[in-house]
Amino acid sequence: MANDFPTFKARSDLEQLLADGAAEDTTLEFKDSRSLQRDEGKITELCINVSALANSAGGQIIYGINENKKTNGPIEVDNGVTDPSITRDWISQILNARIKPRLPEYSIEPVLLSGTQLGFVISVPQSLVGPHQAPDHRYYQRLGLEVRAMEDYQIKDIMRRATTPDLFVTLSFLEGNRETLRFRERESRPFNLIANIENRSPQPAFHVVVEIGIDTDFKIVGLGGFTRFDSKEQVEKTPLNWLRWELATPPGQPVFKEHPRSLNNQAIMLTMSAYADNERG
Repeated sequence: MANDFPTFKARSDLEQLLADGAAEDTTLEFKDSRSLQRDEGKITELCINVSALANSAGGQIIYGINENKKTNGPIEVDNGVTDPSITRDWISQILNARIKPRLPEYSIEPVLLSGTQLGFVISVPQSLVGPHQAPDHRYYQRLGLEVRAMEDYQIKDIMRRATTPDLFVTLSFLEGNRETLRFRERESRPFNLIANIENRSPQPAFHVVVEIGIDTDFKIVGLGGFTRFDSKEQVEKTPLNWLRWELATPPGQPVFKEHPRSLNNQAIMLTMSAYADNERG
C-alpha cells in the first residue's frame, strides 16, 4: 500500500535521508526538481518512471535531490520546483490521464524545500492490475538502477498477477502484537494466538494450505481448527511443533481480496513453561 512507504514532510527529512547514506536501488529513485516541467518529454519521462515502479516491486521517486550521473549517488537536496503551476493535483492529473490502465493506488506528497518552492515524493505500490503502459505506448520495468522496456515474457508475467491469488497470513494476540504472560506455578495461563489470512489479488483463492511452526517452548493446549502434522523442519535450529489449516471450495468460501478471514473459528491456545529457557539449556 502507498501508506506503507517512509514519509518525508520537510527538507530536513530529505537531508537526514542523505545523511543516513541512502542510495538509489530498485525501489528508490532520486530526481532533480527540474525534472518536473510542463514539457512533453519530461511528462513522458515522469510517466515512464512511475509506471515502471508499478510494473516492478513498487517504490518511491523523490523529486528534489540532485544526483551524480556518473556514480548514481545523491549530491544534495535542491531548492524545489520553480514553476508554481506544477502541483500535486497537476502531477496526479498527468498520471491518471497518461498511464494506461490507470494506476489503482499511489500517493504524492509535497515537501517544502525553500520559500514557497516544493519537491514531491511519489509513492507507488506494486500493481496487481498491470502491466501499465507509458505515453509512448511501451511498457517499462525498473531493474536495479535502470528503467528498461519490457520483453513479451515480462509483460505476460505481470498479467498473471491479476489471475493469481496473493495470500499472506498475520498472527496476533488478544492484546495486539504483544501478550502479557501470567504465570501460575510451573506454566503460564493459556493465551490466544489468532491467525488471519488475506488476499492482495482480485483473484479468489479456492485451495489453500497454511502451515504454522510454533516453538516447542510453547505448549499447544487448543488447536483452534488446525491439525497437527509431523515435520522435522526447523527455523534457525529452533525445534518446532507444526500445525496445518486447509481450505478447499466447495464447501468452504474462497479467500477474496475484499474479505479477509480468520483461519480458525477458535484461536490456537498456548501456554509457556516458567522454566522454558532453562529447560532448553
